[in-house]
Amino acid sequence: MIRFVLRRLVSAFVVLFIVASATFFVLNLTGDPVTAVLQGTGASQEEIAALKSKLGYDRPIMVRYGEFLWSVAHGDFGVSIRYGQPSIDMVMERLPYTLMLGGAAIAIIVALGLPLGILAAVFKGGWFDRFVSAATGLAQSVPHFVVGPLLILFFAVLLRWLPVSGGATSSSIVLPAFTLALYPLALVARVLRASMLETIEQDYVLTAQAKGLSRPVIVLRHMVRNALLPVLTVISLQIIAMIGGTIVVESIFGWPGLGSFARDTLLASDFPLAQTIIIFVAGAVVTINLVTDIVYALVDPRIRLK
Repeated sequence: MIRFVLRRLVSAFVVLFIVASATFFVLNLTGDPVTAVLQGTGASQEEIAALKSKLGYDRPIMVRYGEFLWSVAHGDFGVSIRYGQPSIDMVMERLPYTLMLGGAAIAIIVALGLPLGILAAVFKGGWFDRFVSAATGLAQSVPHFVVGPLLILFFAVLLRWLPVSGGATSSSIVLPAFTLALYPLALVARVLRASMLETIEQDYVLTAQAKGLSRPVIVLRHMVRNALLPVLTVISLQIIAMIGGTIVVESIFGWPGLGSFARDTLLASDFPLAQTIIIFVAGAVVTINLVTDIVYALVDPRIRLK
């Protein structure tokens, strides 16, 4: 198990190195960020040249690349051109809001998606199964930029139960979290239902039925446990997909997180800040994949041998 984890850790660091390098070259070969940021601000050519020299943009790109890798390895992600503050500080200021939003969305997915999938499988062919099938199909067909405004219109404008936007109160997270969770919730419910139905004909389920075990015991102890492996895959992939979804959702609801901030940063060509955000996002994706691999190996020991 230790060797398995070490292999995955090495792979994770290699992926982060490739992402950091690709991000640096893609951003730095697209143009001059200092001029792009200061253009239209009234800054003189001398001021622009002085800032370029201060930030090192007047040096060869390979020299800057080496300095970039050295700085990142020591936790220095540079200074934002637009704000003049350390990029890492600005990211850490907004990261908790995005983590809070993502955590709330995951809680909704688990709290609603798993029971819906289990009950739909248990009552296969009944009215509840048909309802779940129709509801999840609809949820998967409507994008974030449609769901968000509809929820705002109904719950914030018409009923006035929840705030429209912002992160000032605890209730502000309800609408954006549900918007972010809706598609993954529906997918998890569908996958778990299908996986549950596959386990019904397995020998261990038939044996449990022959022993006279109650239906709840068979479902929860034997069927659900063995049906969760594909669901873990779906949840991990959907968490990664939600990272991209936060850009849209945070923009719709004015949520002060990293998603909407990343959009503004890329549009402003603030390369040091954009590099920091991308590396953090890549780190989150790599961490999710690493944790998923470890959980898989714990659930199914055969995976460690591959």
